[in-house]
Amino acid sequence: MRTIYKVLFVVVVTVGGSACTKSKDFTPDNSTPTGVGYTPVSANPLQDVTLTPPKALGTTTTSATVYPAGSTFKTELTFFSQSPVKETTLSQTMAGTKTLVTTIPYAPAFSQNKRLDTLLMPYTLPSAASGTVIRLDYQITNVNALNIVRTVYVKVQ
Repeated sequence: MRTIYKVLFVVVVTVGGSACTKSKDFTPDNSTPTGVGYTPVSANPLQDVTLTPPKALGTTTTSATVYPAGSTFKTELTFFSQSPVKETTLSQTMAGTKTLVTTIPYAPAFSQNKRLDTLLMPYTLPSAASGTVIRLDYQITNVNALNIVRTVYVKVQ
């Protein structure tokens, strides 16, 4: 019986220890290959960085961040991509209609502190009826046409 416990102990230590080993290459561990390259990765909390401290933007229609019509704010996107990034777009969906707000061609903006590319995306709320919820889609697209979409919601006051 002691032999069985010893063998089980060795197996648990060997398997458990190898499962905790960190890979030396961050990209394969945090991105998904598609056959034509890797999808960009972006996971920072989307915030209004024009305020001090930054204000988190709502991630659901019920938690939409409230702003007066015509207000302007900037959102910081941090990202990396194995393949070169082509552009970043911002679209708004209001009353079921999706429209392109802006397209920003990629320009290197590597942050030494964050160790990622960083982009500030400005947005101005349109004139709309009080209570209107607007869906904002930030899309980062690389040259292989692979993309990631980050979504937040704002509400007109």
